[in-house]
Amino acid sequence: MINRLACTLTNYIRSNSDFTNSDDLEKINYAIETILNEAFKIIILLTLFSILGKLRYFNFSMIILLSIRIFSGGLHSKTFLGCLLWTTLLFIATSIVAPIIPKISIGIYYLISLFNLSVIITKSPYPNPYRPIKSKKRRQVLKVLAVFFAIFWTIVLLFFTNDICYLNCGIFTILLQSLQLLYVKKGVFI
Repeated sequence: MINRLACTLTNYIRSNSDFTNSDDLEKINYAIETILNEAFKIIILLTLFSILGKLRYFNFSMIILLSIRIFSGGLHSKTFLGCLLWTTLLFIATSIVAPIIPKISIGIYYLISLFNLSVIITKSPYPNPYRPIKSKKRRQVLKVLAVFFAIFWTIVLLFFTNDICYLNCGIFTILLQSLQLLYVKKGVFI
């Protein structure tokens, strides 16, 4: 359904614009498909976590994840359903399970954060294999932004978050993102 809608929109663009190059139209179609898939996935997740009464943890986790993942990359699924399943499991872990974990030693939070930052510094960026990073400068910019947001959220969580539920939600969101970067290999899909 989403593929057909993306093709329809791409054909409309082809008919009503100066885009005639098949490579450009293929990129436009891919971008439209991606936007539609993400919008549909977010609507499903917002509905699910709203029904479960965990929308505020979901939103908090999503803001942290997106601000890092956009620049660091990570695992990608072969199908929309696979992506939806893995994303739902990730947010269940960060938005339902993590907030009920009792407070652990501050030293453990520091160790997890050090691990997270080390992984993001050494492994990012790792983009979708369909959109490789061709420029060394772009790779450096993405790495700097991924590290910046990881450090920013780590500081906010460790030094300015008094609510243990949000602390756990945030720390575990960054941890799961970091673990994805450890797992990825060139061209790997789940």
